[in-house]
Amino acid sequence: MSRDWLDKNFYATLGIPQDASISEIKKAYKKLARENHPDLNPGDLEAEKRFKEVSEAHSVLGDERKKQEYDQIRTMGASGFGGFTSQGFTVDDFGDIFENLGDIFGFGGRRKGQTYQTNINISFTEAASGIEVVLPLENESIKVKVPAGVDNGSVIRLRGRGGPGAAGAPDGDLLVQVSVEPHKFFKRNNMDLILEVPLLFTEAALGSSIRIPTLTKSVTLKIPSGTPSGKTFKIRGEGITPQGRRSGDLYVKVFIIPPTNLSRSAKKHLEKFRDQFESGDSPRKYLDE
Repeated sequence: MSRDWLDKNFYATLGIPQDASISEIKKAYKKLARENHPDLNPGDLEAEKRFKEVSEAHSVLGDERKKQEYDQIRTMGASGFGGFTSQGFTVDDFGDIFENLGDIFGFGGRRKGQTYQTNINISFTEAASGIEVVLPLENESIKVKVPAGVDNGSVIRLRGRGGPGAAGAPDGDLLVQVSVEPHKFFKRNNMDLILEVPLLFTEAALGSSIRIPTLTKSVTLKIPSGTPSGKTFKIRGEGITPQGRRSGDLYVKVFIIPPTNLSRSAKKHLEKFRDQFESGDSPRKYLDE
């Protein structure tokens, strides 16, 4: 369970009423997941974000036990459970509420320690390859292993590194939220990378081979003659390689830079080319229909 359940309306995300049945929940999820699936919307970051939201909503509402806990948390959230800040960490009582119900309502049980939260900042390449970060606490420093493929906003739970438990109860946990710095030219879509690359007019018209950077090396990309601006090429396996999963792909989107500062001779050659090969119907003819 998660504290941010208080801030998320999974029913609204799936577009269903709160009394929807499990079959109605699954039906709504399948429809939205299909519409926003990354494979059907390559390079569309909004669709990717929507797909994640829909998947998260279904992972909770599609499970009867989690759905019951979610409904209880949202009902009890109106009573004012919350957190406060101590020693630079955000203290979150609500994350372990069901382990603490005995103390809250007086029917016995031990109270687990409070859950703390802090943040770390890492680079784009560190997030892609994984890194071990030393995190200074009040009385010690601990090592946090950030797995390869972690995304911006991901949370790593360190069990037993939060507040001390009362009366022999287990210590709370420390939640480490990861902030990933943007890359200077790569963009990310789940485990895929997106790269925009300029082409000279002659490279697009005549075809060429260009060198493309990846996260670890450079590769050769063959540009066919007559390549239009906006065309996307897929380089398989050159995206992010998450721990224990297959690698993503690199999508290269090209755009053509028109020639500038043409000499008189160059202009004449282009005019001759236009008159010889572009004398047919305008490509914008459909706009006049």
